[in-house]
Amino acid sequence: MSSESWRGEKHWVSPYNFSPQVVSQFNFPEKIEIYDVTLRDGEQTPGVVLKASEKLEIAKALDELGVHRLEAGMPVVSEEDFNAVKMIANEGLRARVFGFARLVKEDIDAALKADVSGIVTEGPVGVPKLMQFGWRPEDVVEKAVTHVQYAKDHGLYTVFFGVDGTRADINFLKHIYSRVVTEAKPDAVAVVDTFGCASPEGFRYLVGEIVRTVKVPVEVHCHNDFGMGTAVSIAGLSAGASVVHVSVNGIGERAGNAALEEVVLSLELLYGRRLGLRLEKLVEVSRLVEKLTGFRLAANKPVVGERVFTRESGISVAGWVKYHLGSEAFLPELVGNRHDVLVGKKSGKHSIEWKLEKLGVKASPEEVQALLQKVKEISIAKKRALSDEELLECLETVRRS
Repeated sequence: MSSESWRGEKHWVSPYNFSPQVVSQFNFPEKIEIYDVTLRDGEQTPGVVLKASEKLEIAKALDELGVHRLEAGMPVVSEEDFNAVKMIANEGLRARVFGFARLVKEDIDAALKADVSGIVTEGPVGVPKLMQFGWRPEDVVEKAVTHVQYAKDHGLYTVFFGVDGTRADINFLKHIYSRVVTEAKPDAVAVVDTFGCASPEGFRYLVGEIVRTVKVPVEVHCHNDFGMGTAVSIAGLSAGASVVHVSVNGIGERAGNAALEEVVLSLELLYGRRLGLRLEKLVEVSRLVEKLTGFRLAANKPVVGERVFTRESGISVAGWVKYHLGSEAFLPELVGNRHDVLVGKKSGKHSIEWKLEKLGVKASPEEVQALLQKVKEISIAKKRALSDEELLECLETVRRS
């Protein structure tokens, strides 16, 4: 981790992120892999339905972005899901294609027939989830050992995924992971904050305990119910987990999953972890998923929102035009986003000048000043910023008068 990781041509973050006193607390692995769950967990967003052809389009975009693994779906759910998973698995992507399964032989057989290279197979471990299922802890252990062994015997890279792990009894969690690893020999285990209810500190502790307990790689899967999915995921990685589960735009059930774009950029810029992804593709992939799912993003969504690099305040624009990194932590081109300026009630002359230049229109200083007053007047009347067309109409009005 370079001591100069905090600063570059396209970013300038806090140097305190890389202070020895801070970095010494981390136990990041040498390599971190990104495991995208948009096509399975993401599609579980209420109201979202993706066709097989759309899933393939997203999978190819994720592959171009450079994700290391992707979860194509749960093959047993329907014929459409099975066909989508199989089509993606046979597309020849560089990313390793996984399926999702319960601790059910039928689920694993469907994944095998869909030609995936691996599966994530889930079983309840949290106390509330066990109560909901009506299972005894030992029932889960037996099912997990049996079905993980079955998947391994049939050549699948297998990850055991303990549902509701952050509400599990720590002794039981260590027990089940130890038994499964010893007896069934999965390739990895996942520590799961299914209901997004762990703090970063709590999750870091829990993941660290599991990393010290088992002799296989540990993965983390976090949800965003308290708006902390990104922070909690990274806390798990800093405790030694080597794979992080994410979804594009953070889509998923309830408040969604940890967002791919937030986790990736935070790891790269705030923690200096090089992932090998094409960061400039982040917005392109985000827009594709937004279009195909119909799930609209907030305009100020971190990293990929349409207006996260947009300004209106005259004071803000005046400083920003002199040196962009004096007004933002990273430049939009780093992730494939763009700058913009809105003109309206809060504009100053720099806002008007920048916008006219982008539109290829020249105006005298007197016209700019008159146009600014006109823009403010109309913006107040309409209670919003003006469109480019409205700005040009205002300029024509100013010139006629």
